[in-house]
Amino acid sequence: MSPLSTVRLVAPASPREGDKLAFHWTTDAPDPKNWIGVYDGDRKPGTGSSLVWSYVAAASGDLTLDTSGLGEGVYTAYLLARDGYGILAQTPPITITAKPPVVPPHAVADSFTTGEYAAGSPVSIPLGPLWVRPAGNPSGTPSFRRLSGDSWLGVAADGTVTGTAPARPGAHPGRIAVAVKDSAGTSDVVTVQVPVRAAGARPRLTIASLNLWDAGTHVDGVSEKLLRLVLGQGLDVLALQETGGTSAKPLADALGWHAYDTQAGGIVSRFPLTDTASPLPGTAAATLQLAGGRRLRLWTAQLDEAAYGPYALRDGRTPAEVEAAELASVRYRQATALLAAMKGDLAARNTPVVLAAGLASPSHLDRATKVRWPVTVALGASGLHDAFREAHPNPSREPGTTWSPVRPGEPQDRIDQIQYAGPLHVEAAYALVTGWPKPVPDTARNGWPSDHAAPAVTFTVR
Repeated sequence: MSPLSTVRLVAPASPREGDKLAFHWTTDAPDPKNWIGVYDGDRKPGTGSSLVWSYVAAASGDLTLDTSGLGEGVYTAYLLARDGYGILAQTPPITITAKPPVVPPHAVADSFTTGEYAAGSPVSIPLGPLWVRPAGNPSGTPSFRRLSGDSWLGVAADGTVTGTAPARPGAHPGRIAVAVKDSAGTSDVVTVQVPVRAAGARPRLTIASLNLWDAGTHVDGVSEKLLRLVLGQGLDVLALQETGGTSAKPLADALGWHAYDTQAGGIVSRFPLTDTASPLPGTAAATLQLAGGRRLRLWTAQLDEAAYGPYALRDGRTPAEVEAAELASVRYRQATALLAAMKGDLAARNTPVVLAAGLASPSHLDRATKVRWPVTVALGASGLHDAFREAHPNPSREPGTTWSPVRPGEPQDRIDQIQYAGPLHVEAAYALVTGWPKPVPDTARNGWPSDHAAPAVTFTVR
């Protein structure tokens, strides 16, 4: 190489597939047949042909090569002498990254089932906010029309599905298929199923608790993924932790639901919320106004994660030492303060109470570690029941692990729980994770929006 010759990439600074690359060169040995060529990987000039090239006759100048056909990978540009392969200068490796796919406007879900509607009650389901216009696409305006379905369901041009639930429900949910056409040129079909609860039947609802992992910053497109989670899993209520104070309301607005946001947590509910409160840092509480005048008091909380007990066990501490450390921890003090704040609600026997929380502690009802984990012992002593362990009493057969689906090196424990008191019946309880999320650090494209699994419980209100 010539010490007085240079070639460097001028633009773009971070090339992607489809970009053209601009170079600047200088040389003390100009020649009409000098040329710049681009080679892939560690392939040197003279080994096969260059991918793109052009002559550069002057002593210095600028050149743009049409590299729009190059795919994702590492390349090197060479300044070469006299129509041959003598290297005058070369660039450092140039990394071309994949071009983000162009995603057309689309519906969040092609089909979903709503929560139950009481017989004779009005139905209103907004589809408009579920139409997504990804960045980089023209901002069209969708219009909606009815394709088929039950006669008691219709749809307005803005996408609001309306109707009155029949007084005598059929054997199957109501159904409507809706065509969507975007003025930007995209179309889709959304099918909505609407279950109807017979008059006098007890209300049923599914509650899930989800840690948003630093307000969803570790996963791309988290807002759409949360919508898809709620709709696809038939959730009625979502208790959130680590929200950053701004996650519950946007999600509720897109669903046409109700929300209560606090700095650290929030509640998203298909049912109206009253008596909202955040009496302690990291907590949120609200009363769900259910059908037929029934009510349910919901609490969510995130306890302190420092000095995680299973780490101490792994490091050789005895169960007695770990239990003593837990009793002295910030986490346990938070749990006792939370139970003190919930005391009045727990005393109201006629109104069911649900705690959907990140406890940062395993349960004493789980694997035989010989540690009576003080946080869950205190919850049980207050009258709360562990919904998952009630439905699945054998921890060896059904561990219910929530920590962590994307951190395989962590102790696999059930640290996110839904507990309840009062007139509720547990129909189903499970640890929810959708898809096959990749482990950290490759989580950006995961469909699952968290590093925790979500405990979910379907309750019947007695």
